[in-house]
Amino acid sequence: MNYNEADFVQYALQQMEIPILHRNGNYFDLAGGFSLEVESRDLYRLSFEQWVISPFDDIGTLCQFIKTNLTPRTNE
Repeated sequence: MNYNEADFVQYALQQMEIPILHRNGNYFDLAGGFSLEVESRDLYRLSFEQWVISPFDDIGTLCQFIKTNLTPRTNE
């Protein structure tokens, strides 16, 4: 059985309610100006408006980072 990491990432993003605007193979355009590339199993490159933020090696941490930064912040 073949394991497709990009399908797993899509599932994780959907479960975390992170909107996927477009998917092309291992590349995802997400809401809020984020884009994501699945480089290999447990290695993901997150970008914001074409600027690389950081590689991530944990899908949970990656999803939490995106979710936190999609949430509008109020002035405190």
